[in-house]
Amino acid sequence: MRFPRAIRLYYLIAIEIARKYTRSLIIGFFVGILLTYGALRSFPAIVTSLTHATVRIGIVGHFTPSNIPSSILADVSSGLTSITANGSPEPELASQWEATNSGKTFIFTIRDDFLWHSGKTVTAHDINYNIKGVTLIPSGNNTLTAYLQYPYSPFPTLVSKPILLPGLTGIGEYKVSGIRIQGDTVQELKLTPKDLTGKNPKIYSFYQTEAQATLAFKMGEVDEIMELSSIDELQDWKNTDIKETVKYDRIVTLFFNVKDPLLADKDIRQGLAYAIPDIPYERAYSPISKTSWAYSDTIEKYLYEPELSKKLIGNINEASTSGRLTLSTFSQYLDVAQLIARSWTQLGLQTDIRVEKTVPADFQVLLSALDVPPDPDQYLFWHSTQERTNVSRYVNVKIDKLLEDGRQELDMEKRKEIYEDFQRYLIDDAPAIFLYYPTLYTVRRK
Repeated sequence: MRFPRAIRLYYLIAIEIARKYTRSLIIGFFVGILLTYGALRSFPAIVTSLTHATVRIGIVGHFTPSNIPSSILADVSSGLTSITANGSPEPELASQWEATNSGKTFIFTIRDDFLWHSGKTVTAHDINYNIKGVTLIPSGNNTLTAYLQYPYSPFPTLVSKPILLPGLTGIGEYKVSGIRIQGDTVQELKLTPKDLTGKNPKIYSFYQTEAQATLAFKMGEVDEIMELSSIDELQDWKNTDIKETVKYDRIVTLFFNVKDPLLADKDIRQGLAYAIPDIPYERAYSPISKTSWAYSDTIEKYLYEPELSKKLIGNINEASTSGRLTLSTFSQYLDVAQLIARSWTQLGLQTDIRVEKTVPADFQVLLSALDVPPDPDQYLFWHSTQERTNVSRYVNVKIDKLLEDGRQELDMEKRKEIYEDFQRYLIDDAPAIFLYYPTLYTVRRK
């Protein structure tokens, strides 16, 4: 009989406590539920932080929150489209699209199987591109219509940029878990896997120069540096892996100032092109990348032919100012600039080198890099109306017309024909000489 009496006693005590502390017990119950829910939600991040080491990565460049490199943003989110290896757009957030009204209207069908990191389904109302001259109108959750002020056939390529909600919320395999900004410049960006995917957290640190990034690697501040142009200081560094990558979306180029009295002559420009010796990188011949669907191989290739160069240039009086050239460049291209300057000097054109920190307002010849867009549209670089981005000050009515037609034509085969003509005429006129695709290096600590 003692056992039942004991149970009854405990029962009476429990009832009394419940009556006396009813409010506290109810509050505690709900707090417990909330804490349990929060623990379950954060469990993947806790496990990831405990079981996967954070990878610290250095990148060289000046970036704001609005122009973080696409290679980073691809981990965080996606665009309406994605870009294939040959520069063509393919479906991503949009399952399909249709161009109407002669390329002034694009209708995108939005997939319904993508979720934001918050758990909310992606809809047409979330697409927040801010593109000048473009109005986006959602219709329901799955249809988005883009109204363009002017026809623009490369528009599907333009909307491959990853879409982010406020707070840098995306749909990718990583979440932005922290960002440090100084002024308008991103100093550090932290990415955490959104679930238990076995991926490592990442911290990106941004440096103004390669020298700063290299020092950070030596000091142990980062475990990896991406896309270095030179690894002289790290070539023999212990316990490192070095990976070489040819960057086909960048072309190191000689830009001629066609307004210069000497370089206004097409024969002079071609003669200088034929006097460029072999350069120890993968050669480029066109402003359009060799990986592009629009690339043409039936173009003039300015190989090293010093005799032809002399014939084109003719007799220039070295003692006159017209017989001298100044080749402006940046420190990372100095070795190549010296190679070219020696060859031109031997040709009879005394060539001086000037190392710049920014693109000079006025120059004769500029050795720099051309960042090639995935679409072959190069209106910004060569159309006569583009004073700020047309570095060579180039004016050619034929080129203008081809560039205008190329960005309005919707048929891919016709566009390809237009850009074949564009490459042929531009390269023959030689406002610039396309030299090589640079080799970049990623350095990792073992």
